[in-house]
Amino acid sequence: MPARLAVMPTSDHPVLATSAPWFSEWLRHPGRDQFWQDLSVDERADRVTVPAFHVGGWFDIFAGSTTRAFTRMRSAAGSAEARDGQRLIIGPWDHLTYSGLYRDRQFGMSADVAAIDLTGAHIAFYDRWLRGREGALDGSAPVRIFVMGIDQWRDEQDWPLPDTRYSDYFLGGAGRANTADGDGTLTPGTPGPDGSDTFTYDPGDPVPSLGGRLLMPSALNAVGPVDQAPVERRDDVLCFTTPVLAAAVEVTGNVSLELYVSSSAVDSDFTGKLVDVFPDGRAIYLTDGILRTRHRNALDRPEMMRPGQVYQITLDLSVTSNVFLPGHRIRLEVSSSNFPRYDRNTNTGGVIAEEGL
Repeated sequence: MPARLAVMPTSDHPVLATSAPWFSEWLRHPGRDQFWQDLSVDERADRVTVPAFHVGGWFDIFAGSTTRAFTRMRSAAGSAEARDGQRLIIGPWDHLTYSGLYRDRQFGMSADVAAIDLTGAHIAFYDRWLRGREGALDGSAPVRIFVMGIDQWRDEQDWPLPDTRYSDYFLGGAGRANTADGDGTLTPGTPGPDGSDTFTYDPGDPVPSLGGRLLMPSALNAVGPVDQAPVERRDDVLCFTTPVLAAAVEVTGNVSLELYVSSSAVDSDFTGKLVDVFPDGRAIYLTDGILRTRHRNALDRPEMMRPGQVYQITLDLSVTSNVFLPGHRIRLEVSSSNFPRYDRNTNTGGVIAEEGL
C-alpha cells in the first residue's frame, strides 16, 4: 500500500487538506445528519417538474445513484410529464471513459458510445422537451442498458425491469471459504447445513481495491472490470463459488447480500463483491458494496455491536446487468475492507476519520 494512501487519521491527510479542503467538512458528518439531508435531491423529488435524461455506466462510481434517481423521479417527480418523461441509458462504462475497452475485459465495438449515437439521443431528448417536437422520441424506449456477458444493448420499459424475478443464492461450505481455493459454495434453491467461516481483519493490511467503481483511474489502480484473482489469494477474503454453469444465468438489477455476522470488535465493516469467473480463470469484477455495522439499522442512528453476538445484516451491492455464460462460474467475495475505495474501519467505535492505527 503506497505510503501516501496509508496516512491516518484521514483528517490529517496532506493531499486532502490542500486539494480538497471541503473534504474535512464531510468527515465531520459520518452519519446521515441534517448536513447530508439538506444536500439530498432524493428528499425533494416532488419539486422536479421537468423530465431528466440519466446516463451512466456499470463501472461508474455513481451507477447506483443514477438508477435510484431515475426510479425516484419516475415515481415521485412533481408532474406527470416529469414522471413519464424520464430516460435512462447505462453502458459498460466508467465515470470518464465510454469505450467499453478495459485491460482484463473488452465488451466489443458496440459498447463504444459512438456506436449507440449518444449525442443523437441527447438531441432527440432536447428536441422533445426544449423545442416541443412531439415525435422526437418516437420509437425509442425509456430505458436502454448494455447487457454484459452477451455484450448487447437492450431496450426496456422501466427500471428495475418489470419482469424481474428475484432469486436467492446461498453461501455454504465446510468452514474454510478463505481464498478462491477454499471450500466456499454458492448454490440456488435451498440453503445447506448451517456453518460458519472466519477471517481476521487488519486495518493496517486492508484488502486492496482492484478496479471497480472508482471516480477515475490512476497510476495506482485501473478502473472497472479488473481481474480479482490477486485479492482472492488472501486469507481474509472469503470466496463462495457456484459449480461451472451448464446454462446461462442473467443477473440484471439490484443485488443484495444478506449475512449473519459476529465480531470481536464493537464495530466493523463487511464488504461484498459479485464476480464473473471465466473459463480461463479470470475473476472479473461486476459490482460491490459495503456496510459499516454501526449503521446496520440506520445511517442517522449509529449502534455498536456486542462482541460475539450474531447480527443479521444486508449489504447493498448496487446494480449490474450480466449474463453468466455456460462454462463460467458465479462468485461472491466477502471481507471487511476494500481500500482505498472505502476508508478503513479502526473497529474501535470511535470517530474513524480522527483515529490512527
